[in-house]
Amino acid sequence: MLRIRQTLLLLLVTLMVQAQTGLDAKLGIDPKIKIGKLSNGLTYYLRKNIEPKNRAELRLVVNAGSILESDQQLGLAHFVEHMAFNGTKNFKKQELVDFLEKSGVNFGADLNAYTSFDETVYELQVPTDSIQIFKKAMQILEDWAHQVSFEPVEIDKERGVIVEEWRLGRGADARLRDKFFPVILKGSQYAKRLPIGTKESIEKSPYSELTKFYKDWYRPDLQAVIVVGDIDIAETEKMIKDHFGKIPAVKTPKPRTKFGVPAFPETRASILTDAEQPYNVVQVYYLRPEIKASKTEKEYRASLIRNLFNQMMSSRLEEIAQKPEAPFLFGSSSYGSFIGDKDAFSLIAVAKTAKDIEASIKTLLTENERVKQYGFAQTELDRAVKSTLSRIENMYNERDKTKSVELLQEYVRNYLKDESIPGIEKEFEMHQKYLPTIQLSEVNSLIKDWISTENRSVVITAPEKEKADLMTADQVTALLNKPIGKLDAYVDKVTKGALLPVEPTAGKVVSEKKYPSIETTEWILSNGAKVILKPTQFKNDDVQFSAISWGGSSLYDDKDYVNAANASVIASIGGIGDFDIQALQKELAGKNCFVSTSVANYMQGLNGNSTTKDLETAFQWLHGYFVAPRKDANMFEVIKQQMKVQLANKDKDPASVFADSVNYIMGNYHPRRKPFSMETMQQLALDRAFEIYKERFSNAGQFTFTFVGNFELENIKTLVEKYIASLPSTNQKEQWRDVGIRYPKGVVSKVIRKGKEPKASVRLAFTGEVSEISDLDEVQVGQLTKALAIKLREVLREDAGGVYGVGVGGGFNREPVNSYGITIQFGCAPENVDKLIALVMEEIKNTKANGVPAVNIEKVVAEQTRSLENDIKENSFWRFRLEQNFFRGTDPTQILQAADKIKLITVDKTKELANKLFNENNMVKLILLPEE
Repeated sequence: MLRIRQTLLLLLVTLMVQAQTGLDAKLGIDPKIKIGKLSNGLTYYLRKNIEPKNRAELRLVVNAGSILESDQQLGLAHFVEHMAFNGTKNFKKQELVDFLEKSGVNFGADLNAYTSFDETVYELQVPTDSIQIFKKAMQILEDWAHQVSFEPVEIDKERGVIVEEWRLGRGADARLRDKFFPVILKGSQYAKRLPIGTKESIEKSPYSELTKFYKDWYRPDLQAVIVVGDIDIAETEKMIKDHFGKIPAVKTPKPRTKFGVPAFPETRASILTDAEQPYNVVQVYYLRPEIKASKTEKEYRASLIRNLFNQMMSSRLEEIAQKPEAPFLFGSSSYGSFIGDKDAFSLIAVAKTAKDIEASIKTLLTENERVKQYGFAQTELDRAVKSTLSRIENMYNERDKTKSVELLQEYVRNYLKDESIPGIEKEFEMHQKYLPTIQLSEVNSLIKDWISTENRSVVITAPEKEKADLMTADQVTALLNKPIGKLDAYVDKVTKGALLPVEPTAGKVVSEKKYPSIETTEWILSNGAKVILKPTQFKNDDVQFSAISWGGSSLYDDKDYVNAANASVIASIGGIGDFDIQALQKELAGKNCFVSTSVANYMQGLNGNSTTKDLETAFQWLHGYFVAPRKDANMFEVIKQQMKVQLANKDKDPASVFADSVNYIMGNYHPRRKPFSMETMQQLALDRAFEIYKERFSNAGQFTFTFVGNFELENIKTLVEKYIASLPSTNQKEQWRDVGIRYPKGVVSKVIRKGKEPKASVRLAFTGEVSEISDLDEVQVGQLTKALAIKLREVLREDAGGVYGVGVGGGFNREPVNSYGITIQFGCAPENVDKLIALVMEEIKNTKANGVPAVNIEKVVAEQTRSLENDIKENSFWRFRLEQNFFRGTDPTQILQAADKIKLITVDKTKELANKLFNENNMVKLILLPEE
């Protein structure tokens, strides 16, 4: 007996030691990542990853941002970032961008940078199937690290560009932030070091301060080079050592101070209004010392517990927001990183009106207190665990198909924040190991430590016209301090039963046609529906799908347009069958699938995606939206309240007013293009909108369904026959109706005045009708707009310094008539509007006379060719193109000609297109200026 006891005791001790060892075990580093450090202090990360193939993501991470600026250097960390693209030792002014664009690198998408409070990161995606390009890319990174030129003439030209970036950011948000940052971050460097700086500092800072910041902080001990992609690790490591190893270490480096937010005993409140502020927003922050990045499995497990709390709290508040009596449109209560050395437990709400702010705060506080008193329900925890496991399982399943850019962000955070990088295999293992062991008591105990009367900040921002209804700072503080009495426990209402109220009776696939060259199959079903299927291996656990048919809101009179245009929204918020929206969200917890319906102008349809495991659930959801949509009067009232709040101050927001004006004018003042208003909202009727929705989805036989992803035809056939072939249908094939919407004719010029900031927005549009539209036409017009955008960037930004960016876009429309629209838009100083428009028109004149410069055609062809190499390996690419070809009755095999079509553009062709499309006699010029 004694021996048995000793054995049991020994076993117990062993198990306890093993458990403790497991929790205390270090997370380690993913063996697929190679980390090294050069003698000068520079750190490097290397990871081979073949998604996408023949590409690599490069980053130069500088552990220095605006927080390190002196009072004489405001905004100069960001200014340095700009200058890195304006000349280095090995690349003069435009040579760097020219070389990369000719190599197929897209400026903005593949070539970019950002500056934050604490870091500056340079981003570059380059091809790796050209060793010359890859080597030059590494030279670019080295030049950014220590060889930026800072030529005075380029510095002065760039001042205008950065001022325009500053100008774009001005508005109600910026004005309010300028006021509350010094309050809630009082005593902290963060309160006075916004990365953009000030207009005065951008315009007047001396060259010496700019170069001083670069010299002080751009040094190898504060830099990391990260390369993730289709690379040879040994060769890339050698390149890094050759390029960066020769940078000398700084002998007496300036200390890299870590700044924080000082503790404070009081409640800090900032209650502000602005005439252009659209919403009543409440933010309450309980600041706490930062929880350091997890280093052990115990700390990782603790982070999982915090994430579960955030999920469950968000779900409760979302449930409240989905009730008409809720005081807010949105509520959030969560723990996370804040700024500097602080985390925060944050309470955030968008109140319906200023009068609802008090009730919104009370509701947030009450729900937090309810958790303190009773905790969460086991069913809530079970759903949160299921959802978390489902997400991490999908990531694990896609581990060999994960894109390099997604992997890379963890390494950036590892360098800057010391975040652990154990790898998805280890993280999946820990999720499986620890999530089932987490007890309700562990989650419930968190909140008591997060709420305190110290280190508490409150920010309330509201429209100026609601100022009289705002609480005072003392009233807010008193409300936060007021004890909350005994509450009732939360009741987790869960609907039981099948997602679909009636089990479908399966139909049949009645015909099949193969398209071997594109590995696509077309099925016709017994109800007349057409199904297009392309099995792929692009992802391991992804299926993209859609459905589309003609009709849309065009089939209804103008008096019914509002109900038709909102029909899908009103139906989707009702739920399916016996499940209202809250019950549906709970039922689908842990399911990685999504389905969304739409009723557009000339067609209706749906889009969705799913993992392979949850594909049947996605089919049931799809089926339910056809046969069992649910009408919900309460949710209809919630939607109307949301619309009312969105409209209440919309006429004071310059961007909204301008966007509405552009849409109305470009629709030639058609009643269906009239801006949505309180008056329009009154036309919404639940019964009529729901009736229209059911009509639009009553005839599945006229729909084309498209599925692309990781599935086998035989397996998906069972689902198609059960959930699509079973849908009701008629013999009718509807068409859309022409309701008379056209672009305006002739020359239209309008000035809209709204807003107080000294900023302008310019929109130039060229439109017209054409006899026919080919696939090649669409490709080449897209190329013309891309090439023109490159040229206008050079003219308006690089040469004139008058804009931060310029957008050129457009293309063809087939409904209601064959037409085109090309739009050029940019923001600038009001005094520069006429000058910049003149430069645009001069460039259009040059293009009509001479065509696009050959060098820009070379860039566009290179970029589109490189992009297509990646796009053709995306499920979404094939899903859209197959859908459109089969739906419109065009040859789907022409998708294979895309690469050849890209190469057909010539200078003469752009000249021809420019003369055809840029008709100054059929042009719209719209300008937003500040109020006088």
